[in-house]
Amino acid sequence: MSDNEGEQFKVYKNDTRIPCKYGIKCYQKNAVHHKKYKHPPTKEIKLQKEDNEIFYEDLHSAVSTIKNNIPENNDNLCKVIKISENLSHTETVKNLNNLITIRSVLKGANINIENDKIPSAIAKTIISHLFLTDMPEDFFQFYEFCKSISEKDPLNALKDLHLQLVGPYDIFKEGFVNCKIKDKEALLCHWRYYYDPPEFQTIIKDNGIDGLHFGYWRDDILETPVFVAKNKATLNCIFEPIAENIFSSLNEYIREKLILASPFEKIRIAQLHQKLKNFAKKKKISLEKKTENMQAREKQVVTRTFHKAGIVVPYNNKTQLGYRDLAVTDNELQKILEQIEHTLTPEAKKIWVAKLEEIIRLAIIAADECDFGTVLELGHDLFSSGVSSIQTKTLNLLSLAYNFLQRPQLLHIVQAHLKNRSKSLDLSVLQFD
Repeated sequence: MSDNEGEQFKVYKNDTRIPCKYGIKCYQKNAVHHKKYKHPPTKEIKLQKEDNEIFYEDLHSAVSTIKNNIPENNDNLCKVIKISENLSHTETVKNLNNLITIRSVLKGANINIENDKIPSAIAKTIISHLFLTDMPEDFFQFYEFCKSISEKDPLNALKDLHLQLVGPYDIFKEGFVNCKIKDKEALLCHWRYYYDPPEFQTIIKDNGIDGLHFGYWRDDILETPVFVAKNKATLNCIFEPIAENIFSSLNEYIREKLILASPFEKIRIAQLHQKLKNFAKKKKISLEKKTENMQAREKQVVTRTFHKAGIVVPYNNKTQLGYRDLAVTDNELQKILEQIEHTLTPEAKKIWVAKLEEIIRLAIIAADECDFGTVLELGHDLFSSGVSSIQTKTLNLLSLAYNFLQRPQLLHIVQAHLKNRSKSLDLSVLQFD
């Protein structure tokens, strides 16, 4: 680290202004915005990884501050964090119907769309601004593949498989820039199913009743997705990793469909399968199911959590800092959560809530000793349980974890989701005229 880089990082850390929720990915050029919010130096992420001592020292200090202010009253235990309203800040101009257009959101970021169609040259930038994520190359290649099948309606090119492209793919819909939304934050819930943690982003949905959907999984939103996973939203919270990219994931899905398809369906599905393989071969896209990157990530998983996809946090094998097991087993925690959800009498429920609060207290102590993966695990488990009465506790734990892990985008996503969490299977937030 050069002296200049170190000085820039120190200035940023000591700046008392509110951190911009988009960090180094902020596209705002508005002087008022830059005066109000601080922005990290472009090499912030690199510096964090190069200087672990500073990172752990800051982490220990931050958690100690929180721990020292934990009230003794168990009823207030989960209020250890004051959720920052600034992360929910949305700079929008509302119309008379209390709705705004996508065009106005983009214009506020100095992204001007001359006609009603998103230019492919800036599609990646627009997705990043609207959904807080960068799309990998296979995302755009897959759209190109779908266009080769159905030029007029690429988002429904997979109808023979009962699949539809959704989520960020909707930017390619005709009239997208003129469609209306409640606010910019609403886009973070666009096709976000009930059990989708912020690390997961839906890109394809099945039209069936089980809520099957596919999406990218990112441990850190600033990194490339580690795999494509699937979940059946009406059945459970389990996310099953399939393959590293969309093509290999669809390849596996088609293989499964061919086994169960009728003779008539098999003909059309087999034709689609061949087109997929031909396109992948031409573009040199791997159809490998489990890649080296997925295997490497598997070694970094510190615990599975209820959703089974696992979580990854910085972990030092020598000092064993970064993660420790929860104070209870998964089965014990599930039993406590089930009792909280189904116990009828307030007196009995209070007993089970007290047990949960003790687990939370011990997780926070673990974080105080730099095992911040423990609060992330517990936050994920409470989220995956789907118990609505503990939603505040869930958000508090995930706020703690994502702040310490410096993953503010994930925090912003889960904040938006928990405010608008729905078990519906129609999860588009876009209103077309």
